[in-house]
Amino acid sequence: MAFTDIFIPGRIKMTLISDLSVLKVIAYQQSKSAGLSEQRIALWEACCDGAEDLMTQLFVKNQIKQIDWKLKKRKRKLNKPRLQTIYWWMLLYQLVLLRNRGLDGYNKDQEFGSLRQIAFNFIEELASFQENGMVNPGPWGPGWDRQVSLEAALGLYNSVMQEFGVYVDLEARIAQVSLFTSATERAYDSNIRGKLGLPGTGT
Repeated sequence: MAFTDIFIPGRIKMTLISDLSVLKVIAYQQSKSAGLSEQRIALWEACCDGAEDLMTQLFVKNQIKQIDWKLKKRKRKLNKPRLQTIYWWMLLYQLVLLRNRGLDGYNKDQEFGSLRQIAFNFIEELASFQENGMVNPGPWGPGWDRQVSLEAALGLYNSVMQEFGVYVDLEARIAQVSLFTSATERAYDSNIRGKLGLPGTGT
């Protein structure tokens, strides 16, 4: 983020939204270069959209009030490596939701395994761009791919706060992570399933 952005009202938000859009396009391209089926490409792109939506809600503006970790005031610290890292974690979180909640007509284990590899190809490509100044950060914790949604959200929360050097209030964390988990599960059911033309779970 350019230093001059902090002096122009709205510039930080505009830059962040633009950077997220570019990042999502790069993520989209991973599925096409991997030669996935149209069905699996649609699922991958829905997960990429979900990750972008979470980033927008956490750092720009809430559409769902429960998805709020009080990070909007941290936007100035969201440099390119940090933005890419957190977006990737949000993408992995979408895959956790996929593995836990499934999709009608999809084998969740097969889809998870395939998209997991695409996600790791994506972060490796980002790390290969020298101008990004980043290295592969790894997932938010060991065993992330076997976690239930709440456990994953807790690890994600801890790692995001660590990225910003934010002191974690344990009581606030419990409430924020619990609300985030419930809200993102509902968002997964309505958004991911809706984009694929599938019925929700009703939960």
